[in-house]
Amino acid sequence: MDQFEIVLAQFEPMITSVMNRCRIYRDQELYRQAARIGLWKAWTKYEDSRGDFAPYAYRCIQGAVLDELKKESRNEERNIPAESETLEVLIKNYRVEDSDIHILDTILESLPTKDLQLLILLYIKGYSYGELAVMEGLTIGGIKKRRDRIMKQIREEKMKSRKKVK
Repeated sequence: MDQFEIVLAQFEPMITSVMNRCRIYRDQELYRQAARIGLWKAWTKYEDSRGDFAPYAYRCIQGAVLDELKKESRNEERNIPAESETLEVLIKNYRVEDSDIHILDTILESLPTKDLQLLILLYIKGYSYGELAVMEGLTIGGIKKRRDRIMKQIREEKMKSRKKVK
């Protein structure tokens, strides 16, 4: 491992150069670490017969930084932060009536265990459709269809219950 530390010290200027070329101005330590990992992968996979190490290391470092940029970009697209004030207003304005909670409890109690388990895995535990498909031995489309059927059943029961209350 001591040898890699020597290589890392020699290639730190190259890492800085790659970061400057990729215009990394924020979260620099995150990208610097990704570049170091790229250098380490290059160091472990390098073969003398393939040519000089420096160009190969440069490409691996640059690739690692670009991969991290793509990952962060995708993450930013998916997760849009909301200001806490906006969330507070939404929470204050959303009121759940006691009758709605009672209706939902009754509906969930009447669901078959398999259907209730699917809803728990999907909405509470956060499993993806792909993971559930593997667990249940179904296709993703089958899981979605089953979820749609359950949700339709819940909506119908809710409508029936509301008519009874009124």
